[in-house]
Formats: sequence, C-alpha cells, structure tokens
Amino acid sequence: MKINKGIYSIVLLAATFLSSGILFGCNAEQKISTPVTIGQTSAGEGGGKRELTVVKESKPPAEQGIAVQRIHRIDGANIEKWLSDHELDIQVTTLEKQVTAAKEAQYSYHRFRYDLKTGDRQSIKEQTGAGQEEVIKTFRSPNGKYSFIQTWKNKYEAVNAIKNMATGEQREVAVDNYMEVGGWLNNDSYILAAGSMEGRGEIWNISVDGTRKKIDLQDPEIEIFTEFAVGNGKIYYTDAKSRLKSFAPTQSKPTLLAADVSTLSLSPDSQRIAVSTAGSSGKEESRLLIYNTGGHVQGLLIGKGDVLTYPSWSPDSSKLAFAVYTEDKGGMNGVYIFDTVSGKVSPLGLTYYPAYPLSWNPSGSRLGITVNDKEKLTVTHIVDFKM
Repeated sequence: MKINKGIYSIVLLAATFLSSGILFGCNAEQKISTPVTIGQTSAGEGGGKRELTVVKESKPPAEQGIAVQRIHRIDGANIEKWLSDHELDIQVTTLEKQVTAAKEAQYSYHRFRYDLKTGDRQSIKEQTGAGQEEVIKTFRSPNGKYSFIQTWKNKYEAVNAIKNMATGEQREVAVDNYMEVGGWLNNDSYILAAGSMEGRGEIWNISVDGTRKKIDLQDPEIEIFTEFAVGNGKIYYTDAKSRLKSFAPTQSKPTLLAADVSTLSLSPDSQRIAVSTAGSSGKEESRLLIYNTGGHVQGLLIGKGDVLTYPSWSPDSSKLAFAVYTEDKGGMNGVYIFDTVSGKVSPLGLTYYPAYPLSWNPSGSRLGITVNDKEKLTVTHIVDFKM
C-alpha cells in the first residue's frame, strides 16, 4: 500500500492557521528603542545636550503553545501502540468484498511495525506464547521496574501477573476479573477494579511481590466503575450520580471532589485531572475543565462543544490533546492541544473528528490522529511538533 507523506495536509494545515490568525510557537525577537539624554559640550553652534537613541535587543519571550513541524500520513491504518518515538504498531484494514443486499462487507486486518523515519513496514506475527484468541496487555510501573500483565483468554476472563523487568521473573496473581480497569498506585502497588457479572466486584491492591489485599470502599452510589483512575497514592472514580470522588486504600469512605462529571483523565504525574461535564441547570454543551487532585478548578474552561472525547495527556503531563464536535460550525471543532505551561489552547489542523483515541509517542514529540475515510476506510495522521 502506498504511503502518502501528507504534503497536502501540511498545506491545508498552514492555511487553516493563517486564516484563523493563530501563530504557534515562540514570538519573533523584539527590539526596543529607548531615548537617552546625555550631557555633551559642543564647540560648534547649537552645542549643549543631545539625545542619543540606544537600541536594546530583548531576549526572545519564553516559548508558548505548540509549533507543528510536519505531518505524516498512513492510509488504511490505525495505531495499536507506539513501540518507540518513531516506530508504531499499526493495524491495516483492507476491504475484501463490497457490501451487497444479501451480505455485509468483508474486511481483512493485518498488523505491521511501521518506521516513520524510513517508511518501512514489517509484518507482526502472532505474539509468542499467545493463542489466536488471547490478548496480552501490559502496564509498566512509574519507575519502569515492574509490569502488571493481563492475558485475556476471552472477553470476560484474564490471567493476571506481576513481572520483574530486571530479572524477567513473573508471578501470577490469583484474582478473577471481568474488566480492564486499574492503574499503578505507586511504584510498589497496582490497583485492580476487577468487576463482576453481578455488580461492582472487588477492588484489589496488588503488590509487586504478587500478594494481594482487598480494598474496602463504602459507597452505595457506585454500581460499576465506568470512570476510574489511579495515581500518587489515590484512587479516583465517578459514581452513579456523575460525581467525581477520591479515596486512599486505607480509607473506606470517599471524598467528594466535583459534581456533574462525565469523564475523567488523570495526568501521568497525577497532579491534574481533565474532567468533561455535560453541564447542569439546562446547559446542554459539554465542557472540559482542569482540576487539581483536591477538586479545585485550575483556571478557565479549556474546551466546550456538543461532544468532547479522547482526552489524552502527553507523557510528561505538559500537554493535553482532546477532540471536540459542535454542530454549529462556528464553535469548536476538531482536535485541540492545551499547553499547561502557557495556558494556551490551540486548534490542530483541519476540523476532522478522530475515530480512535488520540495517541502520543513516548517523548510527547508526536501525536497520532486516526480518522474515518470514504476511500481508505481509515487514515492516520502523525503530527510532529517542534521541540
């Protein structure tokens, strides 16, 4: 399959930026003219004092916002995961048979290792040790020393284990779980909300030595964890009344942080929570706000529209990418980047709406955006930022 490097995307992207009057990146260096009066004795006519203008070159202001360097385009593919800063695991979808009145369309799916530097593809074979229906998912600890591994036999059954990345030793954790909901509490403990076919299920504190301990949460207003995040010693979730709450494993009763919360996304450094809300008091538009872990709003809202989806923090927590759809074309539409340093929200490219979650590479220098396409089924744009 031919890979188009996205030249026309860059041209359209630049046109969009210029037409909206938006400039990303650092401002041009400025010169400041300062008149200075100095005393001087003149032997000629009209002597006395003269005015001398001293031109000072100011330092460039600190860089704010984002600057796009280039855009790569991969036709017919979506991102499964990043393998490195420039290599991806992609899935290519191919239409094998067109839809008919009697039969649905038929597709084939193939996985490849794709190199952004060279454009080369290498087929990815089945994972070693995994059956055809097995799916293996890994979650590295904050310090990278351990990994929590789930091997899914089917939709509702997984084998859990803790792996020591230095020694390769892997210890199975005897916990039945029906949901992939959890996160690292710190470097030594993984929190798993196991779920159940009959209700909320248990919450487990799993240590890196493979031992487990049940966490007691006394909250009658939670039946299933649809929004759940863990980090820096605390657990965050939304209850059945769309309220954001937090608690520590040593607590049995949670603390209320915010009301009217639809989704939450905890930053990798566990210092900020991106919260989308459907609004209250008759407000229909969704809003995107940034809270600290104490439940206090940080600054003004950063996005609003009919639908807000796919909030994704950069690995260093400095930027938040998110998607907005608004039926009113004069509103926010497309993908935006919130820069935590400058507080600036910047539109990113055309008003396309992603069909898959937004995906950062490990260093946060690239963002993957996959959209639906009538001809190619899916198209993935990889945006390179100037660092």
